[in-house]
Amino acid sequence: MLLLIQPLAIAALILVAAQLIDGTRWLAVFPPLAALLVIWLAQAVHAYRRAVELGAQPGGELQAGFFLPVAVAVLTLFWLVGGRHGSPAATLESYVLAWMSGRPDAAASLYVSPPTTESLGATWNLQAAYLTNRIATLAEQYGPASGLDPERPFDNLRFKEPTPDGPGRQRVEVDIVRLQRVETTVLGIVPTAGQQTVLVEQAGVITVALIPQPPLDWLPVGRLESFAWRISGVTIGAP
Repeated sequence: MLLLIQPLAIAALILVAAQLIDGTRWLAVFPPLAALLVIWLAQAVHAYRRAVELGAQPGGELQAGFFLPVAVAVLTLFWLVGGRHGSPAATLESYVLAWMSGRPDAAASLYVSPPTTESLGATWNLQAAYLTNRIATLAEQYGPASGLDPERPFDNLRFKEPTPDGPGRQRVEVDIVRLQRVETTVLGIVPTAGQQTVLVEQAGVITVALIPQPPLDWLPVGRLESFAWRISGVTIGAP
């Protein structure tokens, strides 16, 4: 009976994971995954003990122990892959990493309405030109101690925490920041100085929206409702 149930349970888990692992309900995959791993471990321990009771020689503990690295690998993969678009912050992180590494092909799929790779690349070029020119102007104004570097504009950007912008929508403000010298004292006697990051101006806004994920085309039955956060708009500079 178990030989029949196990492959069915694995197949069901794969179908559930394929539909939910990427969206907001990705943690729903964890309980059945953990249960399946625990059942496998319990089966292995029971089979070993039963074999010893029937006269088998002890010493198969290491074979049962091989299960642990497999379980650790599965759980690690789950936490690394799960919820890639399950929160505004996760989607924003994926977009910014693709933006910084110049990969419009990876970023286009993050949009509610995916643009072509060519059009997104052209948009990034315009945004990069704006940021470079603006940071160069600000660097002249605040001087070299400001840390403003037009050759590395991303170093001078800060992305704020997502805030609500309507039902199923969040916005993230993109700011240009600089370094500022701060003088203080230790114990009120010894003068010392340091630097802190201060806001210069807002450079743009990134908006994300919670949308339903399309069902798997190859799955005729057992479809589950899933949602994910996607980029709905990116405004850098003048709208």
